[in-house]
Amino acid sequence: MLLLIRFRRVAARSNVMRMVLAVCLAASLGGLWARPSHAQGDGETEVARQRFREGVAHYDHQDYEKARLAFLQAYLLKPHPAVLLNLAQSELRAGRHAEAAENFAKYIRENPTAAAVDHAKTGFEEARQKVTELNVQVNATGATVSIDGADVGRSPLPNSVYLMPGRHSVVARKGEASAEKVLDAVAGRREYIALEMREGYTPSPLLPAGSEGSTSGQLAASGAAGSTPGADAGTGKNFFSWIGSSPAAFATVTVAGLALGTSAVLAGFASNRYAAANDARSQIMGALQQYVNADVVASDTVPCGPSGLANGVASFDSSYSAAQQAVVVGQFKNACDLFTERSDSGDRLKTLSLVSLGVGAFATIGTIVWYFSDSDGGGGGSAEGSTTPRGSASVSPILSPDTQGLMLNLAF
Repeated sequence: MLLLIRFRRVAARSNVMRMVLAVCLAASLGGLWARPSHAQGDGETEVARQRFREGVAHYDHQDYEKARLAFLQAYLLKPHPAVLLNLAQSELRAGRHAEAAENFAKYIRENPTAAAVDHAKTGFEEARQKVTELNVQVNATGATVSIDGADVGRSPLPNSVYLMPGRHSVVARKGEASAEKVLDAVAGRREYIALEMREGYTPSPLLPAGSEGSTSGQLAASGAAGSTPGADAGTGKNFFSWIGSSPAAFATVTVAGLALGTSAVLAGFASNRYAAANDARSQIMGALQQYVNADVVASDTVPCGPSGLANGVASFDSSYSAAQQAVVVGQFKNACDLFTERSDSGDRLKTLSLVSLGVGAFATIGTIVWYFSDSDGGGGGSAEGSTTPRGSASVSPILSPDTQGLMLNLAF
């Protein structure tokens, strides 16, 4: 019964999205992307239109990541609201909730009276429930604000920033002054951070899990009051010292790093193969259009697939001999084979990237749980009479109608 209910909800959303896609596609092809009179802009518009069509096709086949890439390419070439809305919908279905929330919000801001704004608001609310909506205030204007090392703008930030659940470092810099706070983002929350920049302050790459100025953080940095320098007063070794003292921990960190690095490299290769496949497809469609315009083949001819020109399924002009037809069929067969090879290669690389990402994430989470569970420094007992609590870690399941997963609880 639960599976049946879930299926119906997904189907309903899919029908709504198809309706939005159909409206936007008809509008874009019918006038929003009308051919310009200048030849320079016509090529970009045609490529954007083609990427848009590909995005719709991928979305219809529930390949949301490919749909996202196609819509993103179309939007970069032709930043039109219809493309932006479909990009946000694809990001939402692909699980990229932070990007989806940002693009839905941008569409709503820029198109408050559009016919599809209600669909955008619905998508925005769905994405926002999966992310933290962060508002950042800085005690100076013109400061560069970055999150996890990526710049998000200069203060005052005009709009909210959307973050996936997890730990994030928020930094503001201007000249010699800087400030930093660490945020534990939780899905569905709205957070407000005020950064007070100080001269000469250097943000640390690693901060304690507690809030700024917490007792445990001070003890980890400087040792308990009255303890002998270098003595273990129950605070435990820091993360890097712990790794250095445990060959097994070093091995798990190495596996995590290699797996995550491999995942990133494979993802880059996959993206390149998808781009090459799209280029091949564009060339195929361009060649087919030339033959159609020259009345060599019928206008309803498709280039690839079982019923495509590449397999000899086409209605040629009677003036074309069998030998000429064979040459054309051979050209399209080679081109379609090349497109299929590049697309399949991209799919294989994407799968390997996801597998490597899973291995890296598993090794990373396992190492973190191990570290916090062994926070006295890899087996050394805490000092007698110490009041500093021992670190702890636990994993608990999350089961709800909208969310299923695990919650990692860390304390120190």
